[in-house]
Amino acid sequence: MVRNYKKRVLILGGYGSFGSRIAQLLSNEPDIQLIIAGRDKFRADLLAAKLPNLAEGLRLERDSINLAAQLKALHLDLLIHCAGPFQRQDYRVAQACIEAHTPYIDIADGRRFVCDFPRLSPAAEAAGVPLVSGASTLPALSSAALALLSHDFGRIDSARIEIAPGHRIERGLAMVRAGFESLGESFPVLRRGQWRETFAGNRLRRVQLAHPIGERWVCDFEVPDLELWPRAQTSLSDMRFGTGVQPRTLQLGLAACAHLARLRLPATESWFASLGHKLAARWPGGSPHGGMQIRIQGENHAGLALTRRWQILGLDGDGPWIPAAPAAALARKILRGEGPAAGAAICWQLLGMDEILRELTPYSVVTAVDTLEGQSTLSSAIAGT
Repeated sequence: MVRNYKKRVLILGGYGSFGSRIAQLLSNEPDIQLIIAGRDKFRADLLAAKLPNLAEGLRLERDSINLAAQLKALHLDLLIHCAGPFQRQDYRVAQACIEAHTPYIDIADGRRFVCDFPRLSPAAEAAGVPLVSGASTLPALSSAALALLSHDFGRIDSARIEIAPGHRIERGLAMVRAGFESLGESFPVLRRGQWRETFAGNRLRRVQLAHPIGERWVCDFEVPDLELWPRAQTSLSDMRFGTGVQPRTLQLGLAACAHLARLRLPATESWFASLGHKLAARWPGGSPHGGMQIRIQGENHAGLALTRRWQILGLDGDGPWIPAAPAAALARKILRGEGPAAGAAICWQLLGMDEILRELTPYSVVTAVDTLEGQSTLSSAIAGT
């Protein structure tokens, strides 16, 4: 009897905006058998039919009572959890993977979901399986950028992260709903060495990214990095994160909704998120270009002031591939037996920048590093850049 030695990888929420991209990134591996899963089997089958290597569709609910038994019956080598939003989600999928002895990755960016994830470690270690949370832009990519930038620093005093997505891109409703429903919610941020309160949608401000992104408007939102960076860099006294939408009128409206939400008006109910999703997709203006930048300030090893900035730009609508790349890169490592040890870990510097950029080689993605003197090194998204 000839056995099938292909690694079986199930992507939960695999036909969504990011899940489908992860599936496409991994579909070039001849030794991987992809299973596209979610509550809508028709959509799962539709995507599976477009992928090479005989991918299959499957109806699977993340809230199923017998989820662990279903996973065990599938004999999986890896589950990638993309069925967000994660902001108010519990750990039932990860716990089912522990029971089924199935390695697990998710693309969560909810602060509490990611930062509290290691509490599952004792159970995961006992089961002998690795679980990793946050294998996406934040904190997987951002922590890789910190590793890249920090070599010349003797001390890091402040850091800020800004994400400015393009307007003319495909949007996932779950991501839009999570953003709208969080407007006005309070959370702590590090300011001048003290933890202070802000809220989602607060502090509307302009930021400048490289051409062709240019000037964008962003405001405060809660992400895991606001907590993870101060943990890793104990000298840090100021940590900020901002993101926003295009065009500017939409961003101004979003900020206004945040202040309305503080008055406890019904401005951010689920119907409003759905309406916002439809309006944003049809709103005139904006561009297909988006980007992210990280700026850190402090002193070099000689005690002199130093500022460095890292940027990644997704051009011509290719920006949404960036959040999908870390999960695909980590999946390959785990399937090769090179991933993290058994336990529950945050995807904090588990991937090198070259490993992430290698996934983005086919797409219009470039990176740049700027020093205080204004010198810039621009590179395409290929291994080793």
